[in-house]
Amino acid sequence: MARTFEQASSAVAPGERLRADESPDHRRIAGVPIFDGTLTGARALLVASIRDGVGARVATANLDFFALAGQDRHLRSLLLASHLVVADGAPIAWLARLSGARSTGRVSGVDLVDALLRASTELPMPLRVAIYGSEPEIAAAARETFARRFPRVQIVSQHTPPFRALTADEVRHDLDELVAADPQLVLVALGCPKQERFIADHSAALPRAVWIGVGGTLDFFAGRRRRAPRLIQQAGLEWAVRLAQEPRRLWRRYLLRDLPTFLAIAPGCLSSGVQDRLARWRRRRG
Repeated sequence: MARTFEQASSAVAPGERLRADESPDHRRIAGVPIFDGTLTGARALLVASIRDGVGARVATANLDFFALAGQDRHLRSLLLASHLVVADGAPIAWLARLSGARSTGRVSGVDLVDALLRASTELPMPLRVAIYGSEPEIAAAARETFARRFPRVQIVSQHTPPFRALTADEVRHDLDELVAADPQLVLVALGCPKQERFIADHSAALPRAVWIGVGGTLDFFAGRRRRAPRLIQQAGLEWAVRLAQEPRRLWRRYLLRDLPTFLAIAPGCLSSGVQDRLARWRRRRG
């Protein structure tokens, strides 16, 4: 018999896993923990979590997360309590390296989801995936892309709730169906901070699943947005291409919110990086 959300919530607690704010693999940037690793490292951690049935909460933090977390203490606490917080954006990787991190690379939501779905070939059984959020047309188009590109991926649940506050009954109905589908990977596309709150509130219902807040990632799989050319991505300028593609929607966010946040954070990161390098130099000296 399929479990309901209520039954699942009182079942097995999430697997033993360090929170991001306790993990030696993360480095604090303006109070937010960021994974000091690359896409390869993040992929390996999450594939192992899926294979071993050890749950994880994942945040893909871009500069806008930092802008919002600076004003929203609850969002900051949710990021601290996540198990993996990756640098979704070159500016975050730059800030991490400025602060003394050695290995922080950009790990976009699109690349992380793509890498995990590709890794379905390494698992003993097809990878069960749930989609929660986005718009119906976008979620449906992304689902078709997944089916075409990743034959060992099974979309076992798809919900696109309306863009309004849901009633308690609506949330319970969606979660009962999600729990009954028993996915191993849950892609939550509600935007920040709504998706981070949703994951924090409800991931205990599927404690062995990997939950990822993916924001607008499904838009790329659906073909609604295009990635920048690889060379531009490697140069850390994909944000500029997105701004050129959607200036009316993004200019205020990028120029009036995110850029001031970057400039406010950078001096502290530089100071932290200098102190870190001095400490390493002293340790080498004896």
